Amino acid sequence: MTPLFLIQSHKSPAQVARLVRVLREGCPNSVVLVSHDFRVSDLPAAMTREDASVHVIEGRGGRGDFEIVDAYLAALRWLRDNRIEYDWVTNLSGQDYPVASLSGFTADLLRARHDGYLHHFDALIQDSREMTPMAWPAGHGRDRYLYQYRKIKQTFGKAERAAFRIPRIVIERMSDRYRFNTAYGLLAGRRACVTPFSETFRCYAGSYWHTVRRRCADYLIDFTGAHPEVVTYLRSVLVPDECFVQTILANNPDFHFVNDNRRYYDMSGSRLGHPKVMTEDDLPQFIGKNYVFARKFEPGSGSRLFDTLDRLARGEPASAGRERLQADALS
Repeated sequence: MTPLFLIQSHKSPAQVARLVRVLREGCPNSVVLVSHDFRVSDLPAAMTREDASVHVIEGRGGRGDFEIVDAYLAALRWLRDNRIEYDWVTNLSGQDYPVASLSGFTADLLRARHDGYLHHFDALIQDSREMTPMAWPAGHGRDRYLYQYRKIKQTFGKAERAAFRIPRIVIERMSDRYRFNTAYGLLAGRRACVTPFSETFRCYAGSYWHTVRRRCADYLIDFTGAHPEVVTYLRSVLVPDECFVQTILANNPDFHFVNDNRRYYDMSGSRLGHPKVMTEDDLPQFIGKNYVFARKFEPGSGSRLFDTLDRLARGEPASAGRERLQADALS
């Protein structure tokens, strides 16, 4: 059984290289594909020279638009075109990191009777029990996915958002036809006359990060080729990366998913959708639990934290226990 880790990255090349290294050490039978945005930074050339199971391609990233989805689909096509064999694909950002034994994760996949770990919920119903750990205001899914958006201004500062708040509320209360969003620049949305959604093709959403079988990845590629009208529509919704994969995969009755992507992140106090940066103090939140990966980590998270997580990923002896790991990181 060959797991594949697909990393979409754009910055902190040393951290990306360390992530690649620990994935290969913790799961020696894996393949790693890095889709990197070289507009932002370069990657160490040695990454691919030293390991034939590591591949690097150029990708693009972004928040709140379809660019990251395009890069993901391009990576899946690259894998197919280059006949890279794999059984499962786990997508990661360059700021993700394993927080549990990767050999244990591989064993879970080998035993699995489902098609993946995919957080998903009906975006128009917004059942809070299915949405957790996400929490949206009432009607937020409707505002995201029943409107077609166009970016008016690439960046929109804090002062601009504050000044625009009252006019935005007034306009939206006067008419259901228009919506505005200032989290990813200034975007204006108009209510769609026709959507691809129906009783048999529901609008699903959830966390972008997931683990699915190869047949699901192949289905994503085939679906986008067979249904360009759906892709065209979803290109212009708000935050399509939290809708695209779920909508296509969860509507296929042949697939069965665990509604849990086994990722830890902390959105408390979040501003504009950015999760909290992990530190040593956060270890008790994810060690020894059902999480396999957590985010987000930055160089400032500290070398001792990364060292501890490296040992976890490679498989710490059972006798060491959770207490030793925590004590080592916090000493």
